Amino acid sequence: MLSVLQNFRNLLKKILSLGIVAAMTVACVPVSVKEKPVISVSILPYKYFVERIAGDNFEVQVITPPGVSPETYEPTPKQIKDLSNSAVFFINGNLMFEDHIIDKSEKSSETLTVDLSKGIDLIAGEVVNHGDHVHLHGIDPHHWLSPTEVRIQISTILKTFLEFDLDNREMYMANYEDFTKDIDKLDDHIKGLLADSPIKTFLIYHPAFTYFARTYGLEQIALESDGKEPTGSHIKNIIDVARKLDIHTILVQSQFNTASAEVVAAEISAKIEILNPLEEDWFAGMYAISHTIQKALNP
Repeated sequence: MLSVLQNFRNLLKKILSLGIVAAMTVACVPVSVKEKPVISVSILPYKYFVERIAGDNFEVQVITPPGVSPETYEPTPKQIKDLSNSAVFFINGNLMFEDHIIDKSEKSSETLTVDLSKGIDLIAGEVVNHGDHVHLHGIDPHHWLSPTEVRIQISTILKTFLEFDLDNREMYMANYEDFTKDIDKLDDHIKGLLADSPIKTFLIYHPAFTYFARTYGLEQIALESDGKEPTGSHIKNIIDVARKLDIHTILVQSQFNTASAEVVAAEISAKIEILNPLEEDWFAGMYAISHTIQKALNP
C-alpha cells in the first residue's frame, strides 16, 4: 500500500504542479502532451463529486454506463483491464460489480481503492445468503441520494486528494467548501419543499430512496419485491396500501421498465412519474428528484 501511495504522489507532483506538461527535444520537434492521471468511479454522480473537488486535474472514467442500473451491471473485460491504469478507484462500497472488477483487474494492487461508504450510517437491505457466508451486499447502496450522506462521501474524497497532493491543498479545500455550501443550500431547499406535504409516504418501483426518506422523515414503499418483479400477491398488497394512504403517483427510475407500475397505476388511477437517481449532474438531478417527490406527496 505504501508503494501505491508514493507512486501516485510522485505522479501528481509531475503532472499537477506543471499543469499540462509539454516535452520538447532540443531540435524543437512537435510537442508531446502527457496525459492526465486517471481516476475511476463506480457511478456517474461520483464523477461529479470528484470533479467538483479536483477540478479538471484528472481524467475521470465511469464504470456504469448512462441508463443502466449499477445493481445489475456486469463490467466489460475492457473496463476490468482499464482499471489497472487508474491511480484511484472511488467505489460505492455496496455494489456487487465493484468486488468483481477489483478481483478481476490484472493489476488491481497498483490502484488505490477508496470506499465512499465509510463513515455512513448504512441501512441494511435484503441479506443474500450464500450458504457458507452472508453476502455483504445486503446493505442499501443508494447513499449518494441523501445530502447527509454525500457530505461524508465528499469529505472522504477530499482527504484522499490531500493525502497525495499537498501542493494543491488550497484549491481542493476551496472547492470542497464551495461544494459543501451548495449541499447545505440543497438540503434547506428540500426541507422547505417537503415540510407541508400532506402525505409522508411515496410509492416507487425500485427502493432507491431509503436514505433520502430517512433524512427527510418520509416512508418509501416499493413495488419491486426482493430485487425482482413483484408477484401478484405483492401487487395486491401495494394496491390496498395505496388506496388506504390516498397515493396517486408511482415513481419509476429511468433505468427500469414501467410495466408493473402501469398495472398498479391503472388500479388506483395513478400517474407515473420518471426520475433519474444516476444523473451525472448530481445537483440538477437532486433538485429534480426532490420536486418530483414533492408532487407525489401532494395529490
